[in-house]
Amino acid sequence: MSPNDQPESPCPGPGCPNTVKQTRVGRKRVYCSAKCGTRFRRHARPAADNTAFAEAALDDLLDLIDRFDLGNGGTDQSLGLILECEKVWKDLKSAVVLQSRDSRMRMPEIAEKLHMSPSALSRMLEGAPGRRERRLAPVPPPQQPRSARHPVPGPPRARRPMGGTGDMDGAAPGHGPSAIFASALSHLHRWSGATHKALGDEVGVDPSYISRAISGERIPSWEVTRKLVRALEADPEEILPLWRAARGYDTTGAADVQAALRGLHTAAGQPATKVLKAKTGLSEEQIIHAFTGRTPPGWDTTERIVNALHGSCDLILPLWSAAHAAAFANISGGTTTCTISAGAFG
Repeated sequence: MSPNDQPESPCPGPGCPNTVKQTRVGRKRVYCSAKCGTRFRRHARPAADNTAFAEAALDDLLDLIDRFDLGNGGTDQSLGLILECEKVWKDLKSAVVLQSRDSRMRMPEIAEKLHMSPSALSRMLEGAPGRRERRLAPVPPPQQPRSARHPVPGPPRARRPMGGTGDMDGAAPGHGPSAIFASALSHLHRWSGATHKALGDEVGVDPSYISRAISGERIPSWEVTRKLVRALEADPEEILPLWRAARGYDTTGAADVQAALRGLHTAAGQPATKVLKAKTGLSEEQIIHAFTGRTPPGWDTTERIVNALHGSCDLILPLWSAAHAAAFANISGGTTTCTISAGAFG
């Protein structure tokens, strides 16, 4: 007797009292209905660790709170910590909502307790799984450095899109060097509090162009970028490697490796030293020296920091090689200027 000749069999769905009725044509039916099969697969799927998500976010929030210095001279650091607290608070809020959903609490009840509309709560939950994955993602292992004699060339220069105007080279993709460059501008703009109109007047371009540059829609020329970074009260030398990488240019000679690391630090939102320490396994002294020391850091230290800041080691390697070649030849001429205060590194 073939499987399809068996008229009925119990449904394997959890708690389902129905039977599976087979037909003489088509594939064998496993569940009594498609809805029952979906419910069974969802039940068998391993649950996401929302408790670990909540605990990790809470630990980071408490660590940030402990670092507040509300006395004299601590205002700059406190302003930067406020931004970090807001980001971690969103993760904690999402984690607790996900835990509530795991306990079978209904969306209208959760929305009422949070004084939110159900639609606003649904929009917040759309990005919750992504925030959970980023919060719980393991630190990638260090990679082996490439040969300093054969650094990897930069990516091909972006083409001008159809209908493009001005000095832009194209729109930034969703990831990669262009996105890192746009993230640095976005963080600098947020910290400055300046309006697009005020920046446009100072740079000499239309405010809408400033908006597109900060959002990552456009990559300005270096002249516009330099003026914009200065208007945002930052050091253009720290942004230059990011701009060259976004344009697809070779980063060798763009700046020293420590300026490039500070640029990546800005693009990542200037995470605290304790956060980088946990992600890299380095000491706080090693991290601070990598950003502001008189000598360039070793490659192992550099690579760990670049990976923790979601940068590209292939783009930093030429700068690191040039910096160490200059140091060995005793032709390094002085110290670099750092626009990030020591308080930004904890």
